[in-house]
Amino acid sequence: MQLGWLVILMLSSASSCVAFAFAAYKQGLAVKRWGCLALVLGPLTYPLFSAHKRLADMKVARHGGYRIKC
Repeated sequence: MQLGWLVILMLSSASSCVAFAFAAYKQGLAVKRWGCLALVLGPLTYPLFSAHKRLADMKVARHGGYRIKC
């Protein structure tokens, strides 16, 4: 039974790593940083990622910049 939980945890961390790295790439954030953090923390990375993304957007808006949306 312990092995099953370990496999689920490993798959969750691996899929989170790929998902957050792709999301960071699309948002223009550091891909390696968010991929490694998601590999360690798994889905618990989401609140940190969304807060950082919001702060980055506010910083761009404050300085009069713009973002290119695909």
